[in-house]
Amino acid sequence: MDPLGQIQAKKIINRIFIFDLVFFVATAIASLILGSVFSGRKGLWGAIIAVIVLLVFALFTPLAFKILSRKKVNPRKFVLYVTGSWFLKLIIVFVALIILSRFAFFNRAVFAWTVFAGAVGVLAIEGLTVFLTGLPKVEERKEEANE
Repeated sequence: MDPLGQIQAKKIINRIFIFDLVFFVATAIASLILGSVFSGRKGLWGAIIAVIVLLVFALFTPLAFKILSRKKVNPRKFVLYVTGSWFLKLIIVFVALIILSRFAFFNRAVFAWTVFAGAVGVLAIEGLTVFLTGLPKVEERKEEANE
């Protein structure tokens, strides 16, 4: 990636990271309060578990960006790896759902709504941040294209 593209990508990474963390904290506070008020201890546990799953979900893409931005990766592979990280985090959520379906100590509705609201919010933040910030068009050099 050229220096301008790297600078712009770092801005996007940092914005996504900050927006995800702010959204995560707001979602965690709201779900913990609402879960415990409406469903007692089971609701609180549902919110706690959902917040943990959401934390992994929210931080996966910014961490993938940070790791990939330190390596010399051509733009096509960079996009492929980031898209793969989105797919991987969806798999993590589904695996968590499968494992957690066997337990009954938490309120599943609180868990499900927290994960759903959080996942939609995180994906919206990531997509809108990239869309509104915009990456400059990055063209590969001939010697990079032949690798």
